[in-house]
Amino acid sequence: MKKIYLFSIALIGAFTMQAQDCSNLFISEYVEGWSNNKAIELYNPTNETIDLSNYALSRWSNGGQIPETTVLEGSIAPGESFVVGIDKRDPNGESFDAPLWDGWYYYTDSTTSLPDSIYTADEDLMGKVDLFICPDYNTGPTTMYFNGNDAVTLETASGDILDIIGKIGEDPGDGWADASGRIWTKDHTMKRKATVKSGFVYDPTQPYSFDPSVQWDSLSANTFAGLGEHTCDCESAVSINEIENSVSMYPNPNSSGQLTIDANVNLTSIVIYNILGEKVLSKNYDNSSITETLTLDTSLKGLFFVEVRLQNKKTILNKLLIN
Repeated sequence: MKKIYLFSIALIGAFTMQAQDCSNLFISEYVEGWSNNKAIELYNPTNETIDLSNYALSRWSNGGQIPETTVLEGSIAPGESFVVGIDKRDPNGESFDAPLWDGWYYYTDSTTSLPDSIYTADEDLMGKVDLFICPDYNTGPTTMYFNGNDAVTLETASGDILDIIGKIGEDPGDGWADASGRIWTKDHTMKRKATVKSGFVYDPTQPYSFDPSVQWDSLSANTFAGLGEHTCDCESAVSINEIENSVSMYPNPNSSGQLTIDANVNLTSIVIYNILGEKVLSKNYDNSSITETLTLDTSLKGLFFVEVRLQNKKTILNKLLIN
């Protein structure tokens, strides 16, 4: 009985640790381009839709200690990204109010000497923004008017910091640099590495350094390709007590020797463990469907655990009783 208990705790722990790594919103892309080409992409690594009215973005200007904060709005579905941009959509804007790039490049044709234009989807920032904020610098807040030397934070609406770019209270000069001295945050786009599964938890009582090369990939200024489409290694999971309706398994209890598993998305693998934690059956599917039927060993009797992995990176763990 002691082994059963230890296996159950170990198995649940493995999944809940993964879920904790991917348990809250974080910043997945940072755009600090020319003029008003500014954007922050947020990523939802969880199994639940996130209500953005519970979150905010803040800008900490030039090493300042008082943030310019904007509470967000909208929602992000599980495994999806959400782009926040500065509200400069007026095509006639100029100087301080120059519009975001909308993919159109205007020029004078060298042959005809007439004005012409070309559209490039990869350069379309305006079309990728889900929420426009901060239209007027003079009336504030100035959250989205960040430059490479401003810290940017994602936080709860009550002020708890969930993620940070840069260092609060520090002015790095032109921007934050890697160990070699190359500046990453000024006139660059930064994309979070797929291996990063959570934000950087800021603790003002603990010293820390910000080396952007550790968690970010650097792209040139005004790079918007892929904005709104983040890739993350997060694998959402549920414990035995959190079985979802996304997977059904029957018959259970089972005495027929045939076990059918239905899901609402394609299956990628099925593994059955005995109560000692030993694998008794394992199936991987390259071209799976949403329904798979397994033939069980007739010698199997008792309580088992069935781990089902889905194409949307969810992992479901169910109990199976074989008579």
